[in-house]
Amino acid sequence: MREIPIQYQIACVILTALFIWSFSIAREPRGWRRLFQSMFSKSETFSVNKNKVIDEALKRYGIGIAMIILVVDVSCFVLGVTYPFREKIRTLSPEQRDNMNEINKVKGSTNSSPLP
Repeated sequence: MREIPIQYQIACVILTALFIWSFSIAREPRGWRRLFQSMFSKSETFSVNKNKVIDEALKRYGIGIAMIILVVDVSCFVLGVTYPFREKIRTLSPEQRDNMNEINKVKGSTNSSPLP
C-alpha cells in the first residue's frame, strides 16, 4: 500500500485536534467559560442568567461546529487514502482508460448474469 501524502496527514491531525477541542468545549462549557472570563473579562459581577445563556449557546453552537469539523476530517482522511488510486487513474492514457472501462464492463456483465 502506498503512503498517504503528508499534506493529508497534517490536515487530519490538525482537524482531529480541533474536533476534540471543540467537542470538549461543547460538552463542558462552564469550565471553558470560566477560564475565558478569568483571562479576558473585567472583574465585574456576572449574572447567573447571563452565564447560563452563554453556556447554552456554547453547547448549541459547539456541537454543530464539532460535527462539521468531524465531517471535514473524515473527508480529508478518505481523500488521503484514495489519493494513490486517483493519481494512478489520472496518469493513464486515453487508450488505457478505454481498455480498463471495457474490462470493467465485461466483469460487470458476467457478475450480473443469472447462473444456468
